[in-house]
Amino acid sequence: MDNIVVAFANEEAQRRIVRLLESGGVSPAGCFFSGADAIRTIRQLGGGIVVCSFKLRDMTAVELAANLRDLGTLLVVSSAANLDFCEGENLFKLATPAARSDFFASLDLLRRLESRSHPRPHRAEDEQRLIRRAKELLMDINRMTEAEAHRFLQKRSMDTGTRLAETAQHIIDRYTY
Repeated sequence: MDNIVVAFANEEAQRRIVRLLESGGVSPAGCFFSGADAIRTIRQLGGGIVVCSFKLRDMTAVELAANLRDLGTLLVVSSAANLDFCEGENLFKLATPAARSDFFASLDLLRRLESRSHPRPHRAEDEQRLIRRAKELLMDINRMTEAEAHRFLQKRSMDTGTRLAETAQHIIDRYTY
């Protein structure tokens, strides 16, 4: 079972995300309307990913990310205007409307980056190219600023124990198939 929790204040939006996840063979560990319930479940699971909206019934995605800083990662699915207000090291953004493939690429990326992988050696010039390309993808698809994209790469790299170039390669692989 995946440690994926769904948290949306809107019941219909929550149902759509759950159906989307299930169509991809993913069963959420829980579905909630409040951030408090999502936090409690992620803590019980010992970590995981929260797919959520910008605003929950009791808090925003930014507040939820702050509460789950060391335990969980958020995939915030919302309008581009709302995502402009989202920022956090463990907060990943996906603007709606989003293609099914982008949704699952983002989710797969977060799942992969949570698990440790073995670094592959690259030359310095290749590493710079990979990092630059990964940041561009994060900025284009997930509406991150360059600074947010760089912080995301650095944090994921440290969390997984892989080199920055290896993390960048995972991102490129996820978004370009």
